[in-house]
Amino acid sequence: MNIYENLGLKTIVNASDTYTRIGGSRMSENVLSAMCEAGRYFVDIVELNKTVSHEIATMTQNEAAFISSGGAACVVITASCLMVGNDFELASELPDTSRCSKNEIIVFENQTKIPMLPYWHLIELSGAKLVKVGASLDELEKAVCDRTAGMYFFAADVIYEEGLPPLKDVISLMHTLGVPIIVDAAAQLPPKSNLWYYTRDLGANGVIFSGGKFLAGPQSTGLFLGDKQIADRCYAFANPNVSIGRPYKVGKEEFIGIYTAMKEFIESDAEAVKRSQNKHLDLIEKSLLDCKDLQIRRSHQARLAQDAPMLIVDLPEGKTGADCSKFMLESCNPAIDIGHYLRGDDSGMESQIFINSINLRDGEPEYIAEILKAFLKY
Repeated sequence: MNIYENLGLKTIVNASDTYTRIGGSRMSENVLSAMCEAGRYFVDIVELNKTVSHEIATMTQNEAAFISSGGAACVVITASCLMVGNDFELASELPDTSRCSKNEIIVFENQTKIPMLPYWHLIELSGAKLVKVGASLDELEKAVCDRTAGMYFFAADVIYEEGLPPLKDVISLMHTLGVPIIVDAAAQLPPKSNLWYYTRDLGANGVIFSGGKFLAGPQSTGLFLGDKQIADRCYAFANPNVSIGRPYKVGKEEFIGIYTAMKEFIESDAEAVKRSQNKHLDLIEKSLLDCKDLQIRRSHQARLAQDAPMLIVDLPEGKTGADCSKFMLESCNPAIDIGHYLRGDDSGMESQIFINSINLRDGEPEYIAEILKAFLKY
């Protein structure tokens, strides 16, 4: 029995995505080993953060980096930095921003109307006042005033960016107006080039990634990459300082884990990774060939347009993805987390499921197909 079974918990085969609710990604043995080694020693946490961040900035072709306890924590801390600027005495007052000369942060209103992804709310945890603007450059320009501290843009082609001006034009306008802009691209890997695309290539002041998704690092890590001035300010708000970022604590094991995972991700053969992912999807398709009432197609992009393959399966009439998900979670052991679309989600239909193979091990594709067949007979 594994440790979870000893606690009376079912383990889950992750066939959906790198969702936080089931633990993100599966870390490699090399990452786990490095974390175990890190746990055997003591080290200055601030120096560790700065050293690992410097190494990650170099690997990702960015000016600087900062590590916190997740992409969400990076949103809160960077928003705090944008409002306080160089007046670090204000850091102890947050989330009270009444004495901040700049305490407004702009977001596109379209990006606040997606109930499945309300990450924009995280900005408000810093005490910032959100200013929601219409989906045009003109509306964006009109919203900028002397209280504007910055802007956040949430990147995800198929969901968040629909109907908005091109990000390149948004960044250009913000620079013209002297307003820093940070891109939340938490799940937008691969391709690995996105690690420098938003900052080096497009010119954003910073970009935020989750450490526990396709990077396959510790779930409780997140990265800010970009301007050195913003990254340097982040340390004033972060653990071990008693400030707004104190709760977003990162352990020495996690710093080493995200450093090791990033090194593996940068050095990995992207095509070999995709071949492995497609191999597992091939096995699922092959195992379902006799299910004539299923329509299966291969997508070359993951759910949020990442460069990773997945299967989209149309279920027979009367079957929904939500029903399939419930069956797989409740009726088998180990359980299976299968991807499905909710009502109102324009990226897919209620009668579909999707299967992502990033976290699958050998033997699991056949098991998924077996349980899916059982659901069809249910």
